Amino acid sequence: MQQAWKMTLWALAASLAAAAVILFLVFRFVLPPQETAGRAAPYTIRAWEGQVAVFQGDQPFPMQVFDSFVEALPEELRQKVLKGIPVEDEAQLSLLLEDYTS
Repeated sequence: MQQAWKMTLWALAASLAAAAVILFLVFRFVLPPQETAGRAAPYTIRAWEGQVAVFQGDQPFPMQVFDSFVEALPEELRQKVLKGIPVEDEAQLSLLLEDYTS
């Protein structure tokens, strides 16, 4: 009888652990991240005095200005920079800056 309880408890513990792993994977990799209304992106790529610049949060002055001129960009990229491109993390920022500054 006691052996049956141990097996039941082990099965229950294993099921709960598997459910926790599955839920973690679903929330981390399957579901899209939830947007926080009104929250400014950590970085924004936009024009500053005719050049491509990176702004941190909602700061009025850029944290970095590049030698790339907005007018020299292809039309599609130019329009995006003029509107402002929200960037969620430094990895994404690095990738986008390759497009806008090379």
